[in-house]
Amino acid sequence: MLIIPLSNGPQRRFPCVTIFLIFLNVSIFLYFQYSEQQKYMQAVSWARSSGLLQIELEVYQEYLQRRHQKIPVFLHDTQKTVAVFNHLLQDDRFQAGLRQHILIPPADPRFADWFPKREKFEEKLNQSLAYRFGYSPARKNYLALATYIFSHDELTPLIVNMLFLWFVGSWIEIGIGRILFLGIYLMTGVCSGLTFGFISPLSQGPLLGASGAIAGLMGTYLLIYCSKRSSVLCSLGFCRRHTTVFGWFLFPFWISKEAYFFVNASSTETFSSHLGGLLAGMGIGLIFRTHEEKQTIQEEVITPRTTIIQDTPLLTEEEIRNVTSLSKQEAASLRKKIQKKIKKEPNDLSTLARLFHIDKRSPKSKQFHRTAGQLLRQLADHKGSQELYSYFLEYKQVSTAPRLYPSVLLALAEFHIQAGTTTQAAQFLLLLLKQRPQYPGLPSCLFALGCAYREQAKEERAEKCFQLICKKYPQTIISQQAEDMLTPLYRIAVR
Repeated sequence: MLIIPLSNGPQRRFPCVTIFLIFLNVSIFLYFQYSEQQKYMQAVSWARSSGLLQIELEVYQEYLQRRHQKIPVFLHDTQKTVAVFNHLLQDDRFQAGLRQHILIPPADPRFADWFPKREKFEEKLNQSLAYRFGYSPARKNYLALATYIFSHDELTPLIVNMLFLWFVGSWIEIGIGRILFLGIYLMTGVCSGLTFGFISPLSQGPLLGASGAIAGLMGTYLLIYCSKRSSVLCSLGFCRRHTTVFGWFLFPFWISKEAYFFVNASSTETFSSHLGGLLAGMGIGLIFRTHEEKQTIQEEVITPRTTIIQDTPLLTEEEIRNVTSLSKQEAASLRKKIQKKIKKEPNDLSTLARLFHIDKRSPKSKQFHRTAGQLLRQLADHKGSQELYSYFLEYKQVSTAPRLYPSVLLALAEFHIQAGTTTQAAQFLLLLLKQRPQYPGLPSCLFALGCAYREQAKEERAEKCFQLICKKYPQTIISQQAEDMLTPLYRIAVR
């Protein structure tokens, strides 16, 4: 069964970055997998034929004797070259002693023969994907912190990681955006590798796989979506169905996956990287959640708009005639004076109105659009709605494509709601929904429009308004109020 995460919010994003990351991980695995084992075997074969294995095996036996440890029987089996060399490479303390020239110091007679062979072996080993792009704290190849999260050496971890990357990554990318999602993937991957290096500083590694970065995505996902319901499309090919799931439903599956690999792993030290990634992701998620709560509070605090009704307009008819009758030179001279005055008093509406009538001579100019936008925005914030609507109509008559700020669209919608012209109010709100769906005050205005529809006995339109609020702004105070306004039938549909 195919499960596709869907967007609940106003941002309709396709998870293309998630798909690209999956494609990149799978492509790297398939491209290098064929020659990966072959390159490693060539390096081990060269170590045996050159005599490097015999030198290091002899030193390793001396090392175990000094530590009073039993020498494994299979180390004497000449037929198990790969197993013997793997055992030597996986002993982090032994390898650290070799790298630091403690076990074979320069004064040792074997050093002159061993050192060039060891460097040659390292070169051959670095030709493989795992050692070139995998992170090794002992080798301090910090550039690999940015590459190991795209490399896998086994098929099963790759498949499982890509499944979780699809589910968790898609929801995060849809919810917060592509760039931020990619940043979280890379950042938590780096934190995961650094945690591994801090806990196991002598580890030869190499650390491979996207598990740490995906653990970070899981931490972010939990903090952002834990208390929310998310939409998914379940498809069997011949039938499909939309449903909603709780945000935490993936966490038990992820924990089960981690427990399974922990129990069956030959070495558990790499799981420290998963813990580091998870904690880093939770820290990032906490930042997003705090920001989201502050934004929600800001959006839901409804500040009543003070409607100032003035008996006199901004300019009298005589003042308007005087401005419009000026010659081009006189208008240009007056415009310079008005601009100087606006710099000193940018909120002077009468001065802005004079500049509006001067620039109206060239309705297609950019300057006229700027002046009209500035005047309408000031009217939306400081003056009564009637004057705002009058200048909007005048602007619309001379300009084929008026450019309106979000605050102006919201103020015009409120004016029409107060006037009872709900059709015009809906048009302004639809424009605002397309431009700035998260604009503060928009949910409250939609709620007011739904109440106005209900007063006009337009029940179907009122229900659509309240449903739209519940869909666009879930888990908010205004959506709870909208759900209370829905009839029982529509309330079941929303849930």
